[in-house]
Amino acid sequence: MRDLIINGMHGLGDNIHQRALVRQLTRTNRVWLRTPWPCVYHDLAGPNLKLVQPVTRLRTQAKNAAREAQKFTRERVPAARTVQVSYQPQAVRNEGSVLAALLKSAGGEPRSADFRLPVPQAWHDRAAAWIARWNPQKPLLLFRPLHERSEWGGCPARNPDHAAYAELLESIRDRYFVVSIADLEPQREWLVGPRVQGDVECHAGELDFETIAALTERAGLVFNTPGFMTVLAQAVGAPAVTVFGGYEDAESFSAGAHYTAWLPIEPIQPCNCFSHGHACDKRIDMPAALAALQSFADETLNRQPLAA
Repeated sequence: MRDLIINGMHGLGDNIHQRALVRQLTRTNRVWLRTPWPCVYHDLAGPNLKLVQPVTRLRTQAKNAAREAQKFTRERVPAARTVQVSYQPQAVRNEGSVLAALLKSAGGEPRSADFRLPVPQAWHDRAAAWIARWNPQKPLLLFRPLHERSEWGGCPARNPDHAAYAELLESIRDRYFVVSIADLEPQREWLVGPRVQGDVECHAGELDFETIAALTERAGLVFNTPGFMTVLAQAVGAPAVTVFGGYEDAESFSAGAHYTAWLPIEPIQPCNCFSHGHACDKRIDMPAALAALQSFADETLNRQPLAA
């Protein structure tokens, strides 16, 4: 079996998508994957997948790599063919999704791609401890508040219209127990837009990925902007609503749409400019969006999430 070094991407959503590539390449290669997210590959790591600690200055990624330091291989990385995983805006447009563009960059096959993520019992045990503390009397709604961060300048373009995002959540929030999830730090990552108060707020990185993944699988609904929670919801089969702004459109996340119930809410004129500076028109047809959201909530509230 040949050795293959993969310089993986660092974003959490990209790493969940990247599971499809790793799953394919480990069939015929011994893969040495540089990633700050060992937990994402918990079921794939082994003789054919060695996890290598990357060099990164990204705050959340570096923090997680340090937390999971013991999961990185201590073996010496061999001299071998190296693949760089990446994707460019035009590739996403050409291939039809971020996943397809990511796979094409590294020699993967979109038609057989599968990035679904099994959630082990140990992760559910962590989630159950939080649920017991909260004692919710309604289905969980995992909510990602609008935020910006100093490390990446694309948040203002990517975020949906602030007021519309808040109004959409408020229209259904009484039906759920809202868990607001973020990892804020002054001057590095902060909230923007109207404050939407969760029933509980975990805004200081209290929840590790394993707990978030288990909570997501249990959730009655995930409500978020484009980002890792959309990909995670698809990967674990949780119903999700993604409210788009500028920068990218729903097609970017379409590769996992068949894994679960998913409602993308786009502007009247969706934009896939992938530009930080483009003046994207983020106006949403709110009557139509509110009606679609109510209908989606009606349908998905009948889902039976995992018992705590």
